[in-house]
Order: sequence, then structure tokens, then C-alpha cells
Amino acid sequence: MEKFLGVLFCGGRGTRLGEITRFISKSFVPIHDRPVFRYGLDLLEKAPAVDEIVILTNDDNDAKFKTLGYPTIIQDADVVFDMFSGWQYIKHITGTQKHGVLVPSDNVTDVDIQRLTDCFIEQNKELVFSLYTVPDRAKLAQMGCYDTKAGKFYYKHPDPPTSYGVIAPYVVKNTLTVDAGDNILDHPNAAQYIHEGYWFDIGDHKSIIETSLFIMQRENR
Repeated sequence: MEKFLGVLFCGGRGTRLGEITRFISKSFVPIHDRPVFRYGLDLLEKAPAVDEIVILTNDDNDAKFKTLGYPTIIQDADVVFDMFSGWQYIKHITGTQKHGVLVPSDNVTDVDIQRLTDCFIEQNKELVFSLYTVPDRAKLAQMGCYDTKAGKFYYKHPDPPTSYGVIAPYVVKNTLTVDAGDNILDHPNAAQYIHEGYWFDIGDHKSIIETSLFIMQRENR
């Protein structure tokens, strides 16, 4: 079985959360009974194809993440702008030859990483990601969306032409390079899955409450 390097992205400063991040870093914001980063880390730990995990972090949180027992890398804010440039940075620092599974630390979801890695291998893709129906048009306009009929990605479109939002984890080929300004989600050798489970983006006070209530109710069933 092909093995993958899982990358948990914890380097963001969490500016969307406003005053909350004056007291606690975004990755450590509690969702129900655990810090939000733990949900993304759980996905990687449970994925059979992921046999190595590294945490991309910042200088404020590096010491805390080291206590988890995984290698940490402090990101260079001058070259890491998103998850794909972060992957380029990880490859440069580590020299890894493995393909990557990229997971954000501020999402709570039950996306099946095994399904994504299986597709990546069996269909010989360079990029695999999920699509999720986002009913909130204002939210969709603040993220990336994907038109399955046109096979086209739109970033922060003011009037989204589709209800499908693009969500991570991403599975990416080691040799896939990203230059500044590239629209990598339009890659011709990419595959998309419709995710029918749950997905939450921790971006404001409302999302913290909504996600915490959902997880609490789910765990109490």
C-alpha cells in the first residue's frame, strides 16, 4: 500500500475570530470537549494510508505541539500563504518523497481520507478533494466553490454559480508544484468527491457554538 505524509496546518493566526485569539490561539479554540486542531489530527491518525504526520505551526505554538510527539515545522510567513504553498514549503524543508494529505486545523468534518487516497492511487490522480453543499450563500461567497458541470473552480465569487464548496483534506502528488497565482483546483488531472457527511469551518463565534452543539448531540446519541 502506498504511504502518505499527513500535514496538519496550524500556522494561522486566526484573525477571523477577533477578540478570542487575544487569549487563545485559533488551533486551540475549544469545540465541545477538545481543541479544534484535535479533530483534524484525528482524521490523519485514523487514515490507514497515512504513516507519517508533521504539524506546520508558528513560533507561538511550536512548543505546545511538540508535546504531541509529532515533528513540527515553523512556517515561514513570507512563503506560506495557503495549504498548497505550505505543502511546497514542507517538501523543501523535509525533502519528503511521499505524496501528501493536507488537513486544516480549523475544520471539523468526517471526510473519509481513505476514500480520497484510494481514488488518488487507483485513478492515478495528481490532486483529489471533496465538495460539500453549502446552503449559506454568504458563506459560500467567502470560500472556494466548484461547478461540476463546467469543471471550474471559483474563489470568493460574489454570486456563486454552484452550491458546492471546496473542502479539505486535499490529497496531492509529491511532484505537483504550485506557482504564485496558480488556480491549482482547476488542475486537469484532479478528482472530486461529493461529501455527504458533516463539515464545519471554525471562522467566527457562531461557528464555534454551532459546531460544539452538533458534536455534543452526536456523541450523546
